[in-house]
Amino acid sequence: MILVAKKLLFVVYQSPVGAIWVNEAFRTAFGMYGEDLEPAVLLMNEAVVAVRPTCKPECLGLLPISMVKKYLARYGTPVYVVKEDAERFKVTEIDPEYNPQFVEKSELSNLFHEYDYVIFM
Repeated sequence: MILVAKKLLFVVYQSPVGAIWVNEAFRTAFGMYGEDLEPAVLLMNEAVVAVRPTCKPECLGLLPISMVKKYLARYGTPVYVVKEDAERFKVTEIDPEYNPQFVEKSELSNLFHEYDYVIFM
């Protein structure tokens, strides 16, 4: 019998400034690998600013971006960013270590259907 890993998509829509949701989404996603689950993270609305190279959640006592990037490289966790939200919040410089895939809002329904579970944070 072949077991297929369940796919989870964590959707973050709140700003990383003063909020823990982007940080917790990555922390939770990385923990899924120990359970043979395939996680991904979608950043939308204000959360898209997290992919800026100047975002420093460690200043708030959260998981440092360097740790996030280390695990992203190790596991190849997909990171999606809503294109229209990045444009709206003027996110023009993207940290390449996130290797984000940009999706348009019109494509979100299809993206959600690619995953067994979609969790909004």
